[in-house]
Amino acid sequence: MKRLLIVLCLFSFTLNGCSAFYGDEKAKELGPLPELSCVAVLPVIVPVVSTESLSPMQKKNLQKGALYLDSVLVDELKNTEQFQILTENQLDAILADPWGGRLEQVRAIGQATRCGAVLETDLTKYRQRIGSNMSIETSAAVAFSMELIDVKTGMVFWTTSFDESQKALFDDIFSFNTAERRGFKWLNVEELSREGVKSRLEEFPYFQKEVE
Repeated sequence: MKRLLIVLCLFSFTLNGCSAFYGDEKAKELGPLPELSCVAVLPVIVPVVSTESLSPMQKKNLQKGALYLDSVLVDELKNTEQFQILTENQLDAILADPWGGRLEQVRAIGQATRCGAVLETDLTKYRQRIGSNMSIETSAAVAFSMELIDVKTGMVFWTTSFDESQKALFDDIFSFNTAERRGFKWLNVEELSREGVKSRLEEFPYFQKEVE
């Protein structure tokens, strides 16, 4: 799976600057939404370009975060039959030639799963809280983007992102409702990640009735 990162990032770069959807943007529909019978959910990716200036510990944290986001996606989508969640081993088995073109890769995934699109998640920030839920030295931070890719054309027709470093209420007075919902506590990175994934899946344009 690691050898796929460069290919995936290069493909994303040609479309949108390597998935650089920062600033907690809302979902975007980039074109007419085709009818889909199912969506293949890929393992979370850490783009190579996102790790170039990081320390070994920061890179390790990103990889740990990718595994955690994988588990959150499984928890949120496992009971929805229209989502086919692929593990790294399953993806490697499908992609006999991991260095092939990106379009060939997504078509191979579509053929193997009989899904019309793949959901790709790129994780670019994953920082653990330093402190407790009442007092912190450093807040948790998470940034990721999601893209829904047509297996026939390789084009992205829906995208969303999440980017948050939790702030104190007096630093962001407009976040009162969010702070109240969180019990005026500092979240750890796992809690913030799960909240981010759930909020973005609520925007997903397909199978809304089945997604919890």
